[in-house]
Amino acid sequence: MRLTRFLSKACPLFAVLLHDVFAAKNNHCPPLGPVLPAPTSPSSHPAVQSAVSALRETLGSLTASFNGTAVSVSVKSLHESTPMVDVHYTPPVLDPRGASQIDASTVYRIASVSKLFAVLATLKTCGVHMEDPVTKYLPRLRELKQQQNGTIDRITTVDWDEVTLWNLASHMGGIGSDLITDLASFSVDWTELGLPPAREVLGCVGLEGIPPCNATDFWDNFGKRNPVFASYSSPLYSNTAFFILSLVVESVSGVSFSDFVQEHILDPVGMKGTSYTKPDDKLGAISLDDPIWNATLGIEDPAGGFYSNTEDLLALGASILTNKLLSPVQTRRWLKPVTFTSSSGMFIGAPWEIIRADNVTSDQRLVEFYIKGGDIGTFHALLCLIPDYDLVVTVLTSGPETSSGVVQLLFSRTITGLLEAVETAGKDDARAAFAGMYVDEQSNSTLVLAVDDEGPGLAIMEWTVRGTDVPSHWLNYLSATSSSLPEVHLSTRLYPSGLTAGSKTAWRVAVDLGSPEELAQADALFFWPQASCEAWGLMDRAVYQFKALDEMVFTLAETDSGSVATSVELVGFQMTLLRVKQDQTRREL
Repeated sequence: MRLTRFLSKACPLFAVLLHDVFAAKNNHCPPLGPVLPAPTSPSSHPAVQSAVSALRETLGSLTASFNGTAVSVSVKSLHESTPMVDVHYTPPVLDPRGASQIDASTVYRIASVSKLFAVLATLKTCGVHMEDPVTKYLPRLRELKQQQNGTIDRITTVDWDEVTLWNLASHMGGIGSDLITDLASFSVDWTELGLPPAREVLGCVGLEGIPPCNATDFWDNFGKRNPVFASYSSPLYSNTAFFILSLVVESVSGVSFSDFVQEHILDPVGMKGTSYTKPDDKLGAISLDDPIWNATLGIEDPAGGFYSNTEDLLALGASILTNKLLSPVQTRRWLKPVTFTSSSGMFIGAPWEIIRADNVTSDQRLVEFYIKGGDIGTFHALLCLIPDYDLVVTVLTSGPETSSGVVQLLFSRTITGLLEAVETAGKDDARAAFAGMYVDEQSNSTLVLAVDDEGPGLAIMEWTVRGTDVPSHWLNYLSATSSSLPEVHLSTRLYPSGLTAGSKTAWRVAVDLGSPEELAQADALFFWPQASCEAWGLMDRAVYQFKALDEMVFTLAETDSGSVATSVELVGFQMTLLRVKQDQTRREL
């Protein structure tokens, strides 16, 4: 209570900016995003090598009982030419039509991972703006309301003028999930299950031997489907939304959706094993007598029809994270959530399924995973981007013993088995690149940085400028008008901001006001978690002559072992310190 009352008085902003942000180990509160640069050669690090060896055993034990199911699991760093994990399981029984040996080039159906191509194609179509209503490009959608036999109102009819392309890409359009799943199309006597005799039969599906639905089927029938929600209210998984996006791409670009994706995505990335139509059977991971491999999905193809392999999906993920397909600002915007779900652990992007976890690294800080999963029959797939560590993860399976749950288990074991070791590699890189002592003897200024296990980022062990101990006066900087300030435990740590210019890279200090115990006591006062974690609201508050006191800019030099800092500019203090001592202590395994 004392800490909370003090912070409210000494820093009025603290009393206003109380929102839900996750805290890290010992209640440290880093800004969202990477807390250290990603390691540049993780595969060569002993901790990673040990983790990879153990992970291979884990994955082997999980798949050993599979008699007819192929599995491919791979993890690759953007900074390395080959994957650090590349595990492929060839089951005893496979369909003779397909590949006899499973490897990184073996083709799987990737189901709803295909939605990434639909969204990317829309983002890359010249003249298309994601915030526009879909009717700007497809005005014919307004005519669908004529298919309603009864009352036309907001319960029965989609207001397509309210549905934007961004809505469709993020499952926030409120429209029906599918057209092809209408039960009347299947040869089953549904009256035995309480349904009335069917008067209208769509008659197209794309599975179970029933012909696929085409564009005419969509335009003649989708208006008969009621909306589920109003747009921008609640997410609802919709395959149809991605068919509509493909129509937008075709309408604006003047070429077929498949040709557009080939020219603007697959060819630039070099995805030679990826296709919109079925490839040569001999390339495929096909389980015995599998009917899904040959299935044509019709209007569902933009949402779930693509075929791909491990090496291509790794390349796609790397191209996204390195801004080869979109501009940096487009990529940053795309890799953000659009909405919550009713699960506290799941957010929705366009079309990302985003999960956040604070239990996968030793520093216990929040890590975000941008995932797109897919399931169709016996094929189950997952692509994951981990921007904080520059990693791409793929999990592909095909066969009777797999499911979406199996893929999620394989993915979860991969992350929990590997990520902490990658974190260790990143810490050792950061120790060599940034940790140590920076000095300007003439002004009696010193900065000592360390990589430790007490929390995320770089620990500021000493920070003296012109003979003044900066951390002990931080409350003075925040509260210039306060005449008396009580003593408060204060911790300062340094984090990358992601802003670079040539050989310079900017970092920011986050100051934790209070001991871990005091912060825990403050958190206990509120019904929402980590209420004291306010880095986003408290950074960049202490400013002198328009320059932030919490900003530090390193100058880097290239060496045989990588980039290392040679000096640091304390921006607000208008002081540059030279690095005179490097901390090369390596963490013991």
